[in-house]
Amino acid sequence: MPILTKNIRNVAIVGQQGSGKTTLTEAILYRTGAISKMGSTKDGSTVTDYDRLEKERGFTINPSLVYTTWKDKKINLIDTPGFPDLIEKVRSILKVVEISLMLLSPDTISGSEIRRVYSYSEKEKLSYLIFLNKIEGGEINFPAVLEQIKKQLNLNPLPLTYPFVKDKKVVGIIDLIRMKGIVYTQGEGREEDIPEELISTVTDFREKLMENVAETDDQLIEKYLENGDLTEEEIKQGLKEGILSGKLIPLLTGSALSGMGVDVLLDILVDFFPSPDWRGSVKGMLPGKEDEQVERKVDSSQPLCAQVFFTLSEMHLGEVSFIKVFSGNLSSGSSVYNAGKNEDEKIGQIYLMRGNKREETPQLVAGDMGALTKLKSAETGDTFSTRDNPVVLPRVEFPETNTFIALKPKNEKDEQRLSTVLARLAKVDPLLKVEVDKESGQTILSGMGEVHLELVIDRIKKDFNIDVETEEPEIPYRETITASSEAQGKYKRQSGGRGQYGDVWLRIKPLPRGEGFKFVDEIKGGVVPARFIPSVEKGVREAMKKGNLAGYPMVDMEVTLFDGSYHSVDSSDIAFQIAASMGLRKAVDMANPILLEPIMELEVEVPSDCLGDVNGDLSSRRGKILEVQPLGGRERIKANVPLSELRNYSTTLRSITQGRGSFTQRFSHYERVPDEIAQKIISQRKSKKES
Repeated sequence: MPILTKNIRNVAIVGQQGSGKTTLTEAILYRTGAISKMGSTKDGSTVTDYDRLEKERGFTINPSLVYTTWKDKKINLIDTPGFPDLIEKVRSILKVVEISLMLLSPDTISGSEIRRVYSYSEKEKLSYLIFLNKIEGGEINFPAVLEQIKKQLNLNPLPLTYPFVKDKKVVGIIDLIRMKGIVYTQGEGREEDIPEELISTVTDFREKLMENVAETDDQLIEKYLENGDLTEEEIKQGLKEGILSGKLIPLLTGSALSGMGVDVLLDILVDFFPSPDWRGSVKGMLPGKEDEQVERKVDSSQPLCAQVFFTLSEMHLGEVSFIKVFSGNLSSGSSVYNAGKNEDEKIGQIYLMRGNKREETPQLVAGDMGALTKLKSAETGDTFSTRDNPVVLPRVEFPETNTFIALKPKNEKDEQRLSTVLARLAKVDPLLKVEVDKESGQTILSGMGEVHLELVIDRIKKDFNIDVETEEPEIPYRETITASSEAQGKYKRQSGGRGQYGDVWLRIKPLPRGEGFKFVDEIKGGVVPARFIPSVEKGVREAMKKGNLAGYPMVDMEVTLFDGSYHSVDSSDIAFQIAASMGLRKAVDMANPILLEPIMELEVEVPSDCLGDVNGDLSSRRGKILEVQPLGGRERIKANVPLSELRNYSTTLRSITQGRGSFTQRFSHYERVPDEIAQKIISQRKSKKES
């Protein structure tokens, strides 16, 4: 019997590296009977971290989809990366789930990554749930940890469980709804009375629970104010309403490693959190018509609307496309319409996933998730519908890359193969970009940090057996002028027969930064025939491609052709091009040329206690601090920093902030390079050319 949409729960497990996301996924699979033994991240035996690099590095690199069942409900879980360089991959995941399970541990509350995933969850208007992990072992000051969560994340979570402390050791949890203690042994819980010394504290927390749930309903608050109490069923009623409306964010405590609280977590997920039809509908647009909105109700009776939300590349299988069905049904053997590409796509076998293990299924209903293989042209973000009822859902917008490296094969014979591999890797990694720099000819690999690029290079070397070497990308300096000047360019050649003759006078002057190039024709009386004017401009543009100082392109200057002469027989297009090039170079030499460097605009988010060190590091990189914005225990720094000074910045920032800082960057403008630095750049450039 096919699963019903109302019986599905789609959950993204999000959090920082080290919070225990993969272990919790493993614990859920074990507790629900999906696996017979829990694997370990230490020995690389978990269901979701099955990739070679994940096993070697000990952290999640790619999202991984698994499914299980609990109380006749199907739960789709997506284990997401938490490493700073990779956490942006969670954006596409949060677009296809209804529940964001934010995993915290006492030592991962203050990191910037959890703040980022919380903000992304908020943007998608998801229902949230916090699981405070790793409470096993010694006694925990839960009220202090709760205050830290409130301060760092600027939210007010509602505890539903409290750590059960016995003999100064956490042995289980206390269910605040039922006011029952649960002590765990090897993952199995048994009820116990609440210890006398905890009753007062636990009662206070239950009072706060009742106050919060009462505020979700007028009748509940009226009864609570009259009686000072609510029944267990009334608490559950208010809790569900508060979660679905977004007013309440439950917090549970437990330990993924020992299985403590995992059963309660599962009960809360299936009993109180929304199914996919809670969304009501999804909104897209007609292909090629962004102003014409299309709405699809989340219902299997509606026309098909499904989206590829992530793609993996398996060495022996090819591309695996993970898909969420928003409306209609997706059946194996059917033909669908890729509206964004205006192509039909044949659906082969559909799979339910548990890491790298696949289980065939004939159909996915509205709200469900699965995987497809051997698709013709579909990519991450593509929407499947029918030709009769086409729709295109919005794609995820990922941030700009912030770390760059140049890559080349050690063996020239591998150039084409490397190009093919890079294209394949970039297709499945939304945070990776590959491009060839037109000026330097370098193949530039850019990503979200040094570790991100290290992982890509490791994969190229070991999975594709291509030996590569790296070098620093060349900085795209520019040259310009700071004064006006005039010069003649005259080209005359006579070697028997027809000669070459071109003669121009050029006037140059600087333009405001960012204006580029302007050519002005002030020829009067035909001293330079009109048919040769385009050749003069072409010669000027060619000369500007390599400046006089160091051979970098020239920008921000106006060139005026105001005089010249010609020969009725010997003048030609090429002669005037050469003359214009000669004249421009002479004029530039007399116009005080300077070197310009690209300036990047940085936004850096750090804990307040790291502000001084981060600002000091930015200043040492010739950065200019533009603004510091307080964020409640954290600071957002806006600064302009030369691109040449940002090498290895992600690693440095991680070191300064103990992994609690993050940054984005984008090009801002060009500025003059300080004279001392400019001379070094020019000398190095000339030495390189001579060698």
